[in-house]
Amino acid sequence: MTDDELDELIAVVQLPERTPDTVEQRVALAEDHRRIADLVMLYGWLCDRRRWDDLLEYYTEDFERQLRGTLNETVKGKEKLRELYFRPVLPRSGDADGPPSADVINTYELRHLIHPPVIRVADDGRTASVAAVYSLVATSGDGLRFRRGEHEGAYLFGMRREPDVGWRFATMVVISENARNPLFQKG
Repeated sequence: MTDDELDELIAVVQLPERTPDTVEQRVALAEDHRRIADLVMLYGWLCDRRRWDDLLEYYTEDFERQLRGTLNETVKGKEKLRELYFRPVLPRSGDADGPPSADVINTYELRHLIHPPVIRVADDGRTASVAAVYSLVATSGDGLRFRRGEHEGAYLFGMRREPDVGWRFATMVVISENARNPLFQKG
């Protein structure tokens, strides 16, 4: 991660969050933090299980994802993102070689290891900012054919409270070192 990317994570930590006046407001804010943290963890586990349609239920209709770091992609809308979840392209930044085919990537066992997120709920109680770092471990094969690769990265989530359903992912920036993971390199 670059210094500028780290500064984006630090900026979330430094966002002011209003101190609630009453016990009820404090409890409500704590519940919002817990629900959002649960969604961040659920995101990782649903990705690991490749339950893409279930995951998309937690996104707003106007959801936008941006891949950065060693990847370079911006996607708007759930339908386009659904296609990319089922058939990942993972375009590289710069002149780095592309990843293996989606057919190969889809055979990997994945584990998103997400560190506790930092959550800041806006004063309006309708939006929130989240920063978290992660490691992604991918494995393939068994015995003598076992292969393992790992890379690190960070998430910046924009959350929005939607009527009747609660907190949902509205935006996501993934700062990924994916191209440095040996399982995500051709060859």
